[in-house]
Amino acid sequence: MSESNKKLSKNELITVSVIFVVVLVMGLILLGLELNEAFYSTSSTIRSIFKLITYLGEPIVFIVMVTFFYIIYNKRFAKNLALSLLFTSYLNEFFKNIFIDPRPATNIDLGEVTPENPAGLIETSYGFPSGHTSSAVATWGYIGYDFRKRLYIVIILGIIVFLVAVSRMIVGVHDLQDVIGGFSLGFVVLLLFTYLEPYGTKQFNALNLPVKLIVIVIASLGLFLLGIFLFPTSGTDLLPVPVTFSDTGGFSQVGGIFLGFGIAYVLENEYVKYEPSKLDLKWKIINLAIGMVILFVVYFGLEAIKGVFDSVFYRFARYAIIGFILGYVVPLLFVKLNKI
Repeated sequence: MSESNKKLSKNELITVSVIFVVVLVMGLILLGLELNEAFYSTSSTIRSIFKLITYLGEPIVFIVMVTFFYIIYNKRFAKNLALSLLFTSYLNEFFKNIFIDPRPATNIDLGEVTPENPAGLIETSYGFPSGHTSSAVATWGYIGYDFRKRLYIVIILGIIVFLVAVSRMIVGVHDLQDVIGGFSLGFVVLLLFTYLEPYGTKQFNALNLPVKLIVIVIASLGLFLLGIFLFPTSGTDLLPVPVTFSDTGGFSQVGGIFLGFGIAYVLENEYVKYEPSKLDLKWKIINLAIGMVILFVVYFGLEAIKGVFDSVFYRFARYAIIGFILGYVVPLLFVKLNKI
């Protein structure tokens, strides 16, 4: 782990702040020129391409990224990457339900899948702020923070964030103000997280094991229950898809991963002590392959039966199971396997 223990230098802070201000001002200028819908495209080819790009902001992609870094790079970095994403996702869901901003009309008009429009895509949650954009900033941005001494990596990750943000407008599920809001939220949370995480980790590590577990359980259940009871629905009746209590997925997803992965991370550090830095390249590749297979089997297996239960509580339990298996069961398997 190269840089994540070090705060941004003065010059680095100035640089990222200038970039943020420039992007924000450019977005506001476009809004002022009433170009809020300028990025929409009716071309089926362009929309198909950017529909693929927009998947770089999907939860499964971020879960894969956390798994990748957890298995072959550094567990603390993977934990911080997950927390950066979870905090951003939770606040995004919270703000969506406060502003209750409808998706643009193109979410319906252009979202329908037809022979002329094979890239149809319809979202059923509120529009502002863009969750894909804020999550992309929080995730790809935190990776860039850790590897910031390698400029080419930062540039590549910046391009990914930009493309994900633009893709949300091109496929018609967000407008410019949604993306600006998502970018701003992701940036602010990421910046605060990089400064507050070392202090929070130090205080948390000073606790004994039972207290750590209690804190995780209370925090995860608190976030989950607060969200679903303050906002029992997370959509709008302007959409063509009915929204029910079971659709409040953002809060259950965050709470579930927080619970499962949090408990797993603490127990793993206490009893398993998997350390990827001590493995040679061969075992890293073997572990990664095994870990990814387990992840996809569990993720899509639980996804396949969600219709049977169709409950926000099942979604919470599903992501808690995924988080626990990723954080504890998989490293335990690796420790036993690598000894052989």
